[in-house]
Amino acid sequence: MIAYATYCSAQKNYSRKTMLAIQLYDSERISKVFKLAKSQNTKFVILSGKYGLVEAHQQINYYDHLLDQTEVESHSGVMASQIATKDISEIVFFTKPLEKDPNLLTYLRCIKRACEIAKIELKVQVIP
Repeated sequence: MIAYATYCSAQKNYSRKTMLAIQLYDSERISKVFKLAKSQNTKFVILSGKYGLVEAHQQINYYDHLLDQTEVESHSGVMASQIATKDISEIVFFTKPLEKDPNLLTYLRCIKRACEIAKIELKVQVIP
């Protein structure tokens, strides 16, 4: 199945308790991609620098972690396993232009590598 994906956000709603991933991230981009996926009856996942690929209604804990280039290989391995478990056959990855945030390159490298390992297609959709 096709999954729409986007990366997590630094802005989060703090809580000491676990919460739904879609509620944790305070991001208009994430909300828009989630609504698009929902309207097209498509799976939706968020690339978390800590948890890998999380689903909107997955319970996760608050965290503050920016994915680092040194973590790409190990994190992409975890994500490739998640791709198989979630029965994802293709990912459409929604991202802001790399020029707007240099940190996005690490997330893009990670999703590309995960898709290579999982042997699935990745389409990148740049959003303004």
